[in-house]
Amino acid sequence: MKLGLAAFLTLLPVGVTSFHLPTYSTSSTTSSRSSSSSSSTQLYQFGTLGFDTANLYSRSEEEQIKSRNEIMSYLSKLASSSPPVVLRQHLGNTVVISGFNPEEPASQEILAFLNNEFSPHLSNTFSKIVAHVDDVKMGKKRLISRSARYTGLLDKLDFSQSESSGALPTLAQLEGVSSWVAHVDGGALSKVEEIMAVAEQAESVKNVAILVSGAQNVKGEELKQVEDMMKSKATTFQYTLVVVPEWNDEPEAITAFGIVNVTDVVDETPFGEGAAASFSREESLRIITEALAIDTAAGKCVVATAAPDAKSVESMLVQGMREIGFDRLQEVEHMITRGVKGYNDMLSTEKEGQAWEKAPEPTDEEKAFAAASKEEKMTLLRQQKQDVEKENELKSLAREWAKREFLRKSLKRRIPISEEEFIEIVWDRAMFEADLKYRTMSGLAVNESEERAKFKEEQKARKAAAYKKEQDRWNSMTTEDVEPTEQTTVTFGGGM
Repeated sequence: MKLGLAAFLTLLPVGVTSFHLPTYSTSSTTSSRSSSSSSSTQLYQFGTLGFDTANLYSRSEEEQIKSRNEIMSYLSKLASSSPPVVLRQHLGNTVVISGFNPEEPASQEILAFLNNEFSPHLSNTFSKIVAHVDDVKMGKKRLISRSARYTGLLDKLDFSQSESSGALPTLAQLEGVSSWVAHVDGGALSKVEEIMAVAEQAESVKNVAILVSGAQNVKGEELKQVEDMMKSKATTFQYTLVVVPEWNDEPEAITAFGIVNVTDVVDETPFGEGAAASFSREESLRIITEALAIDTAAGKCVVATAAPDAKSVESMLVQGMREIGFDRLQEVEHMITRGVKGYNDMLSTEKEGQAWEKAPEPTDEEKAFAAASKEEKMTLLRQQKQDVEKENELKSLAREWAKREFLRKSLKRRIPISEEEFIEIVWDRAMFEADLKYRTMSGLAVNESEERAKFKEEQKARKAAAYKKEQDRWNSMTTEDVEPTEQTTVTFGGGM
């Protein structure tokens, strides 16, 4: 009678906890193969992970891990010993922006960075932001939006019109302006000299930050000539020049970046080719606005490039600062003043025996604490990633709800606005509906009637506050503010 393994186990006495099955060797080859396999893969060892960890990483991976740990140690020491970022003392309360087309997203983004509540060194400093544009009517139409009202930008925003297309502000328009953020597109370095000449004549201007985009074809020697020119012309104000290649639409803080002083540029083409030949528009605007406030960025002419390679020192530095907890102001300040060059100089000094002594090997307790800290950081990063994913899903659900609502209303009667304008108007309601749907889909508790009543009350209060604010603004406006007078010349008769 043949018994299966399960049946055989049921016949064992209750007290028997182990048994041995007979093994059969079909050939010497099979025996030698199994013995060699058991010696190379040692399974079920006490106190191990169940597999050999000696060659878990390749040599290149081990070198990368070592470099990353060294960079994290370097940044940790800087974070604990470096003083707070020193801000410029003469930023004033009025800043003008020029070279930004109101019909392009960069114009709204630069205003958002200057009025960002998370950058109080800028938003609390500037009580007036002047947008110098070619067409004031178009500028107001594009830049005055709901978000401008809610964020308080409307209380600060003013406009000045250029005398001709692409012209710089005049001395009269710069009167009372203390800071100037100028954008030059197409890599037109000749425009930089014009900006410097105007700023030198403007008595009130004390800080100028110039962003040159689309400079992927600019040569290193040209950049050095511009730097020499700026040093010779700027005698009454401080300046910062940031040069980037062609813009892309990637959001800020997604890809790491590197910053190199123009004097340290050694390549004929500083931006190279491929992914590094373009740069995030938002990231470049973040860098130039933060550089405007950083005292140590004064007098700097730098080149900013993208660092998409996770193995590069630039990427490990930027990602390391974000993991440790550097804010964007500290991050930009470090990359402008130290960057990769500062880290490499530290390594060179350390090799010569002039830096701090090498720390002793950590004990088991220190390793365990470091592992726990790393796990906490990873948990925080995972939570932040989940929050971002949730926010993106909420926005997607909100857009779907708003589009359905637009379709439903348009079927009843004609709506005299576009779908995108309708979505902007009902966005708060759309996000509320999306949040209810998201929590319902996730199985969370939802008290729909109470939440809807509370939402309606909040909307009524916000609407009343916005209406009063807008009413006060209209009451303070004059006829010239509503419709500026146009100067016309009338000629009677004909010339002889």
